[in-house]
Amino acid sequence: MKRLQQFLNKEAVAILLPALVGLGGTALSVRGFEQYGWSLFLGLPVLVGFLASFAWCCGRERSFGGAYAVSCQSILVLGGLILVFALDGLVCLVMALPLALFLALFGTALGRLAGTALGGAAGTGIASMLALSFPFLVGFEHAAGGSGPAVREVTTSVLVDAPIEEVWDAVIAFPEITEAPGLIFRLGIAYPIKARIDGKGVGAIRHCVFSTGSFVEPITEWDAPRRLSFDVVENPPPMKEFSIHRDLDAPHLHGHMVSERGQFRLSEQDGRVLLEGTTWYSHSISPEVYWGLISDEIIHRIHLRVLNHIKDHTEGNRSEPPHSPAMSRLSR
Repeated sequence: MKRLQQFLNKEAVAILLPALVGLGGTALSVRGFEQYGWSLFLGLPVLVGFLASFAWCCGRERSFGGAYAVSCQSILVLGGLILVFALDGLVCLVMALPLALFLALFGTALGRLAGTALGGAAGTGIASMLALSFPFLVGFEHAAGGSGPAVREVTTSVLVDAPIEEVWDAVIAFPEITEAPGLIFRLGIAYPIKARIDGKGVGAIRHCVFSTGSFVEPITEWDAPRRLSFDVVENPPPMKEFSIHRDLDAPHLHGHMVSERGQFRLSEQDGRVLLEGTTWYSHSISPEVYWGLISDEIIHRIHLRVLNHIKDHTEGNRSEPPHSPAMSRLSR
C-alpha cells in the first residue's frame, strides 16, 4: 500500500492519470451521446480536480494551494488531450476553462480531504468508485432528457441618421460588409457578410450569408418601413473550430445552437431612426446560466456588425453630394 501511495504522489501521475480519466469521460459524453450537459461541464472538472488532489495528497499532508495547482495542471493537460484527439477546438476550450478552474476548487478540497484523512485502500477505493460512476452519470443525464432548451431573446439597437425608407431598404438586403471581422470572429465564430432577398412581402425568402453558410429566413411580417419579421428554417454551423486538425467537425456545431426567428424594428426619434435587431434562439449546452451569457454576447456582437454596417451604409449614402451634370463632365 505504501508503494501505491508513493506512485500516486508522483506529480506526473497526479496530473496525467486524472486527465486520462477526463479524456475518457469527454469522449463518452461528446462522441458517445453527443451531449454537452451538466455531467460534462460540472461533474467532470470536479472529478478531475478530486482525482488530481487526492493522488497528490494521498497519505501525506499537502497545502491546498499546491493541491489546486496540480488540479489545474491536470485540467490543462485534459484540454490538450481533447485538442489532440479532435474532441473539440481551442475556442470552445478557452470559453469552458474559467468554469472548469472554478469547479476544480471544490474537487481539490474534497480530494485533499480524502487523500489526507483516508489515503490507503479506503481513499483509493472511493476515488476509483467516483471515476467509474461518471459513465453512469452521463447515461442518466441522457436518459432523463428534459423539457428541451429554453428560447432566449437578444435585442440590440443603434440610432441611424438617415431617412427611414433608406434604412428599411438596407435592412431587407444589405450589401457586403467590408469591415474586417473582430477578434472573436477571426477565431472562428460565424459572422455576417451580406443579405439578399428573393421576392417581396410576406412569403419572400431572405438569405443572410455568414462566414460558415447562409441562414434561410422566410418573411412572416412585412410592415414597411416599420417591422420585418422572419422565421429561420436553415442554420449554418455557428463557428469553424480553431484546431490542429484541418476539418474538425465537433457535434456541437450541428443542432446545439439554433436560431428560431428574428426581427428588425424601425421607429423615428427626433429626426433619426432607432433600428432594433432581435434574435430568438436556443442552445442545448448546460449549464445555461454560464453558456447563455457567452452565447448572448456573441449574438449581440453579430447584431452590432449588421446594424453598424446598415448605419454606415445609409448615413454614407446621405452624405454623398448630388451627382450634377457639371461634375460628370469634369470627371470625364
